Amino acid sequence: MRRMSPIALLFLLLVGTLAAFYIHEQRSGATAGIGVPTGGALASPSGSRNTSAYLYYTLKQSDGFVLARALKGDNDQPLSAPHPIAHFTDEFGLEESDSVLTMQLSPDGRYLAIDGTRDHGEQVWMYDTQGMTISLTPANVLGNFLHWLPGATRHTFLYRPMFPMGPSAPMDNGGWNPGLWEVDAATGEHINIDMLVPSAYLVDAAPSPDGSRIIYSTTAGLGMGSDTWLINRDGSGRTHLFSNPRGAQSIAGLFTWSPDSTTIAYERLSDSPTPFQPAGLWVMNNRGGQQRRLADTDGGHGYIPVWSPDGRKIAFVVRTNEGNRQADTQMSALQSAIAVVSIVGGQSWIVASANQTGMQINFNPSWTADSASITFTAIDPTNAAPRYWSARVASPQARPSVSPLTPAMSNVVAIGSS
Repeated sequence: MRRMSPIALLFLLLVGTLAAFYIHEQRSGATAGIGVPTGGALASPSGSRNTSAYLYYTLKQSDGFVLARALKGDNDQPLSAPHPIAHFTDEFGLEESDSVLTMQLSPDGRYLAIDGTRDHGEQVWMYDTQGMTISLTPANVLGNFLHWLPGATRHTFLYRPMFPMGPSAPMDNGGWNPGLWEVDAATGEHINIDMLVPSAYLVDAAPSPDGSRIIYSTTAGLGMGSDTWLINRDGSGRTHLFSNPRGAQSIAGLFTWSPDSTTIAYERLSDSPTPFQPAGLWVMNNRGGQQRRLADTDGGHGYIPVWSPDGRKIAFVVRTNEGNRQADTQMSALQSAIAVVSIVGGQSWIVASANQTGMQINFNPSWTADSASITFTAIDPTNAAPRYWSARVASPQARPSVSPLTPAMSNVVAIGSS
């Protein structure tokens, strides 16, 4: 999960490794790698529901990773076992080091971005859901997927380029000095957005619901804290919102905008080499003001906070064994639950725990359209067979109520976001 990119200079290697750690403990936008469950809900970051007819998965087979899909039910749960539809290129999935980090469907449902890592770095595969083809996009570059961009084409995405691969790598003005890329999923062509710092410094970047603005954060290295910025999509109007000085929970990331674009939720992650320390969930207005801390979260596995469609609540993953120091460094010791916080009152409460599902890790919250229930996934690290559940969201005083939606699913390596 925290593997990334060789960088030519030693200093950039250090910064790139750190930034890669943060960004992939943040993504996604994003999705769930079952071996290392990572961020992402089955709904879009704004909490709205997608009308795609399928849910996507990566399966492990003897000849490598295979992309599969299943019909999607009303609660964003699969209605059948995943059916294989495409093999990955370049024998991806044959080596033990191969891993799928995130899978995210474009807003128009036309493309599925699959972020994977190998022993030489990280790349993005793009699956065309109509043509049913899969290819590396952009080609000849190591880097990682961040978020789909709303807009006219609805299949361009934010991408963090890290390292060119050979003479066919796309360059900017004949050289390699990238910032934040906007990539067209159909063609692989990109537009470079200058962040005034190398892409290795980037922690996270997320577009507003209308795609006109991008919030992003940068860090100069381990123990250096972070800076958060707001920029127009065309690169103009850059504004420095705030700095987090070095220290505990000083890396800003996991940005997600409210459905009406007025508020941004994010997490302050630990500025530490210890990978799985808790983080803090914060909200602010869309200019970086009126900062409020709402709750403690699981800060090391990339679980993105998810707004309810009505914009009144946020679902998030909370670690329920913070006192277990082994869980700070080993995912196998983690215990997590699904929690909800009220934006107005600031009250938070657990709606689905390991005691209720009988499974150690509960993650991937997705709101129903009426903001009354959450669909989520539960696994045990020992068997890594995910199962979908539903949790009723009532109030802090109400007794939690959960019910299973599917049986356990075998051979699943990663679950896609839709």
